[in-house]
Amino acid sequence: MELKKQVDVCVVGAGHAGCEAALACARLGLKTVIFTVSVDSIALMPCNPNVGGSSKGHLVRELDALGGEMGKNIDKTFIQSKMLNVSKGPAVHSLRAQADKAEYSRAMRIVLENQENLLIKQAEVCELLWEETEDHKKKITGLKTFTGAIYECKAVVLCTGTYLRARCLCGESITYTGPNGLQAANHLTDSLKAMGIEMRRFKTGTPARMDKRS
Repeated sequence: MELKKQVDVCVVGAGHAGCEAALACARLGLKTVIFTVSVDSIALMPCNPNVGGSSKGHLVRELDALGGEMGKNIDKTFIQSKMLNVSKGPAVHSLRAQADKAEYSRAMRIVLENQENLLIKQAEVCELLWEETEDHKKKITGLKTFTGAIYECKAVVLCTGTYLRARCLCGESITYTGPNGLQAANHLTDSLKAMGIEMRRFKTGTPARMDKRS
């Protein structure tokens, strides 16, 4: 299948960063498409269900000041909130909220679906399209999905998170999958390498959640 579509911006990935990037572009009047391997994984919280806290609270406030959605969305979907470090001075007081993970994802999806100039596309992006300029630099011209659809655009925002050739390790067991058993993005890495972009693998750890009564 080959389908050609022209837009202003393509955002790859619909996690927290991707949602904010897509909404920002669309609200600036740019025709935007956000790609995700599954519409059920929009703003997914597979690990930490908290928003805010000592290290991330300032980022949430910066997003809020710039018109972002995370602060508004957690206000709608939190099940518990707590002010941290109250035994210390006010400079280190920090609000942290725990989300209903399913509701947070659902609410953010509704925001994206109702945003003018924004289209959600369930597809794996496998290749970035580019051309070489006169000064021998690479200029993005669009992207291609795994099914062969081509989206021509002026800019691509990569918010791929932990999906690129993702692996899940449980003890000595290795499963080649994305978070929560979702599909990994196995093709885009080769395209990035072909553009001369260096790739590195990072690891994030999640401890087991145990019922203290067990």
